[in-house]
Amino acid sequence: MEFNQAVLLVFVELCLWQMARHQRCQKSLSGESFVFYEGILNRHESEGDVKDTLRNDLAKATDLNISAIEKCFKFNKQIDIKVLSDLQIKTLGWTNIEEAIKTAMENQGDANKDLNVIIGPFYVNVAMIAERMGIPYIITDYKGFDWIDVNRVRNHVTWKTMLDLKPPSHQVNMAVVDMMKAYGWNLAIVVKPDDQTSDQECNDMLAQMMKREISPIAYSLDVTSREKMEEQTSELLRTAQLLNIRTVVVCSPRDYRQRIIETVLNTSRTFGMMSDETRNFILLDTDFYLQSLNESNIIRNRYFNADSQLLAFRYLDEVKDLKSPTQAIANDVSRLIVEAKKRYMEAVGKVAKIDGKMFLESMKEVSFMGSTGRIQFNASSGERVNFTLHLYRHGGGQDIITRIGEWSPGNDPESRYLRLNASEPQTKKSKSLFDGVQRVAMVLEAPFVMLKNEKQLTGNNRYEGFTIDLLKVLSEKSGFEYEIYIVDKYGSPTGDGKWNGMVGEVLSGNATFGMGAISITSEREKDVDFTLGVMTTGVNLLISKPKIMDSIFQFMEPFSLNLWMAIVGASVGVSILYFVLDYPSEERKFSARETWWFSVGTLLMRGTDFAPRPSSQRILTAGFLFFVLITVSSYTANMAAFLTTNNLEKQIQSLEELVERSDFQCGTVKDSATMNFFKTSSKPIYRKVWSKMSEGGLVSGSKEGRERVRAGGYAFIFDYMINSYSELTSCETKMVGTPFRLQEHGIAMKQGASIKSILNINLLKIKESPIMTQLQTKWWENKRKCDFIESQPTVEFGIKHMAGVFIVGAGGLVCAILFFLSKKWFVAVRTKEKSAESDTGLEETLYTTDKTMSKEDIANAVKV
Repeated sequence: MEFNQAVLLVFVELCLWQMARHQRCQKSLSGESFVFYEGILNRHESEGDVKDTLRNDLAKATDLNISAIEKCFKFNKQIDIKVLSDLQIKTLGWTNIEEAIKTAMENQGDANKDLNVIIGPFYVNVAMIAERMGIPYIITDYKGFDWIDVNRVRNHVTWKTMLDLKPPSHQVNMAVVDMMKAYGWNLAIVVKPDDQTSDQECNDMLAQMMKREISPIAYSLDVTSREKMEEQTSELLRTAQLLNIRTVVVCSPRDYRQRIIETVLNTSRTFGMMSDETRNFILLDTDFYLQSLNESNIIRNRYFNADSQLLAFRYLDEVKDLKSPTQAIANDVSRLIVEAKKRYMEAVGKVAKIDGKMFLESMKEVSFMGSTGRIQFNASSGERVNFTLHLYRHGGGQDIITRIGEWSPGNDPESRYLRLNASEPQTKKSKSLFDGVQRVAMVLEAPFVMLKNEKQLTGNNRYEGFTIDLLKVLSEKSGFEYEIYIVDKYGSPTGDGKWNGMVGEVLSGNATFGMGAISITSEREKDVDFTLGVMTTGVNLLISKPKIMDSIFQFMEPFSLNLWMAIVGASVGVSILYFVLDYPSEERKFSARETWWFSVGTLLMRGTDFAPRPSSQRILTAGFLFFVLITVSSYTANMAAFLTTNNLEKQIQSLEELVERSDFQCGTVKDSATMNFFKTSSKPIYRKVWSKMSEGGLVSGSKEGRERVRAGGYAFIFDYMINSYSELTSCETKMVGTPFRLQEHGIAMKQGASIKSILNINLLKIKESPIMTQLQTKWWENKRKCDFIESQPTVEFGIKHMAGVFIVGAGGLVCAILFFLSKKWFVAVRTKEKSAESDTGLEETLYTTDKTMSKEDIANAVKV
């Protein structure tokens, strides 16, 4: 038993030893892995120019097949070497470089270790010191940053430890010259920067052109001022037209900064040169970054419509938009080092540290297809060899970018390889971008997507609307078939990183893209891509049209209640004043009754049977008559207007008024972009609206919102184009307020979708043609059922307008009759009482004179 345990223990220890042995680096004498120190040449202390992104791109570049080398190279250590402050080449030349490198290693790495590689643009002094120290120097650009001593274009020295990762600039220029000779373009205007640090490649190209009997007319542009550059560009293009020069070569070695290519192309459009198919623009950016010719700029600047040829060489036969000018180079540097590490581990022998010479040989033996094409080096010179430049035409119709040729280097024209107009050019065409039937998600939303009334229809024929017609035109231009299916909403985040509705269908892959009245918002663009805007819209209010307010006392409305009270008060005051002024008079005419009657009669312009005689009363009468004249005239004018127009109920005109109206609710579609806008807004008025609409104002869709609007007391806040259709087709509704939160409808698709570019191009073509206007007219103006402009119809006088007058007249009549009857009754009662008092007095008189008669006999005698 003990023997078995001992054997088992020995077996376990043997396995652990074997595992540890396999985990150790077989190339290292100590068995420990190496730390690989990369010296990165930086421009400034703090990355002053964000466009010099080599260090950041190197940090982001992913090491491929890292598992194959992780035993010996666990990680890279980047050592920052600042050209301006550390190396001080401009002031000290080569004298401080070696000491600066050792200081950087001491501060950032290990003073006992050597720098394994230097990565950065070319400095002849750095190349010299790197060769002296035996450090491989990977060149990422022909020249240094702001200041250069001698750039690689002019410096043809073979440095033993240097590798040129970029194709030699003179060979790139050679490709351009070979192409021009092949096409027979022997006269050209050459545009270059007026900058000694940037025009070395351009000067080399001019020399090659003249050597090959091509006549160049060179123009240097002032790149320090945008205005001057545009002015000079206009001048040179005008010269090209006057001299009938058909070829323009734009040499912009650092176009990501100077943007010469974009300036020339945009200015040439104003001269009509972009629409001339005999014009040729050769665009050279030795970084091959070509930002001005990336997909988004081709679409934004409408280069795809150019009839002239926009030609440029690129590294690869597959066009990829780069995020920075150093991205492709950084990827290849990272891959080069990984592949060299693998070869280095395969070499015979163990070492205590990484041997610079051996590692350099490992890099020279590397060969792979990278981001800038085939990566392979000349074993003696370290120059890039066996690469191919691919010639592309940009724009020129439906295609964004079309490969039309390729070029490979050689020592003389006979050994160089140039092929133009290849029989099978690689083209970014629409038909190649769509595979099978495309599923298109839509939301039922009038007038964008609606169901037809014909129930027997199937498939796409079941639907009609603006988006349906637009999709049909778009599919014909882009060359794809489609299948429409309906979802319940446009899409909102569900809280777990996912989306519902149309956006969710696109993200899940159920739909190729989504179309309709879907708004382009920043939140949605975080997860999906949108095309250019289909149409511009906004958000406004939809309310029910104000109802006519009929009132039998409409004749009272020309004056406000306060004014009526003031008129009555003035009349009462004048009556009292008449009474006071006439009270001392012996011939009093203005009693209380007559005074009131005089005031009322004057106010009603009836007049009275008497006139005041004292001067004071006459002055008072004159002033009162003037008051009555103005009052009656104003009333008559306003009365005419009030009786001939409809009196409408007060309506809402803005969000501010909506918030103040307690009798009005408001809302929008639940989980819509409009709801999210109000919910997340920090503006006080929008916060108040959200508070109001969150109290039962949200609806499931625009159809429900319109129904609540027609019912009254509800304002629907939603898309302007949808509300506009409702106003045109539903005469009970009306839009109010200027549209706010201006936005655009777009077509949603997965991020990075290859179909985006062709959809953008064809959308632009549709918007520039009459098609878009025709579709809008068809689905909005031609669907009109109501007058858009409100008019006040002529009102025919009816009993409803004069009913109040009749009621007042009837009231006066009733009061008069009641007063008459009351007076008659009062007189009769008084007469009867007086008669009774008279009879009682006669009885008393008879009784006192004749005592022989009884009181009953006397009463009977009086009655008789």
